[in-house]
Amino acid sequence: MQSRALIKDRARRNLLLLIDGTKSEEMLLSNLAGITAADFQELRKLDLIAPAAGAVTVGNSPRVSSPDSNRPTVPQPLGSAGAAATASTTLDYSQFTAALTQLISANLGLRGFTLTLAVDKASTIEELREVAQRVIEQIRERKGDGVAAEARRTLYGS
Repeated sequence: MQSRALIKDRARRNLLLLIDGTKSEEMLLSNLAGITAADFQELRKLDLIAPAAGAVTVGNSPRVSSPDSNRPTVPQPLGSAGAAATASTTLDYSQFTAALTQLISANLGLRGFTLTLAVDKASTIEELREVAQRVIEQIRERKGDGVAAEARRTLYGS
């Protein structure tokens, strides 16, 4: 409620909801309509966001987090994430989230917006797997079995 009093613009409030410390500013900018780099600067000025602890810059864009970002990052055996990992590497929660978000963006574009929101809402690895199944099904419907199979390999390595 306090954030809403500080931030009148709906797009900025939505941005605050999506900042979780695993996504870079670049990723958030590409997935949200009505958001610019100036919005991030304004949220920083209000001390509502800061670079994520141990943040690594992705391109020119650091990962950002809000003070209440506390998603679990328990390692789970989930397979490969393309260039990010090999088939023998396991993905933790944040890596799986990033790989899934990238698949949605690359294969579904704006049609995958609700799935992107579902990824952001998922708080456990099991919930992410459920969303992943929906994503793979949507990719199969829109792009065919071959692309869906590749998406499955990207996420699960098999």
